[in-house]
Amino acid sequence: MKRETKIVINREPRLNPGVTAFPADPPAISLPSASDCQRGHASLTLSKTVRNRYYAVLIIFASVVGYFLLASLALSEPLPNRIAEDPTIKGKGEDGECMDYAIAVSSRLAASGIHGRLIFYRWHIRNTEISGSHVFVMYRLPDGSEWIVDNEIPVPKEVPPEASPKQLVFLLSGDPSAPVDVELQNGLNHLSFF
Repeated sequence: MKRETKIVINREPRLNPGVTAFPADPPAISLPSASDCQRGHASLTLSKTVRNRYYAVLIIFASVVGYFLLASLALSEPLPNRIAEDPTIKGKGEDGECMDYAIAVSSRLAASGIHGRLIFYRWHIRNTEISGSHVFVMYRLPDGSEWIVDNEIPVPKEVPPEASPKQLVFLLSGDPSAPVDVELQNGLNHLSFF
């Protein structure tokens, strides 16, 4: 005969004495209402708007500061050099207009209290029939430095100490070894101070 063994499983949870399996009153769970959700969305939108405005103000502020820094650097260049660089002066950047430019720029420099002189010369390219004449402006700044400029160069060039007028001609051209003969027009140069 076969013996049957019964296994009894107690399905009740083992709890500590005095503790029930399920609390009588479950804890209150507070779910956000629809109006709370809308307020949360509004505050999120508001914070994005505030942040975007903050960035916009920051960008504008940085732009203004950058502009004034660049302007102060530009203004730190001496006034006579700014005058000599002005592309609107008659003859500036135009071939064959050296006299118009020299008269116009020297007039504006003199009106600003900056004095100097016009230097006239004739030039001849060796072994050719090519020759011509030219004039450039030399002026002195209050700090004692001297500068030269003509209608063909965009910015003035500083004159080395004790440079001769002929050396200035080659400094102006940027090529001291050019095969060019230069003759200063002394009769004109004696009258050319402004």
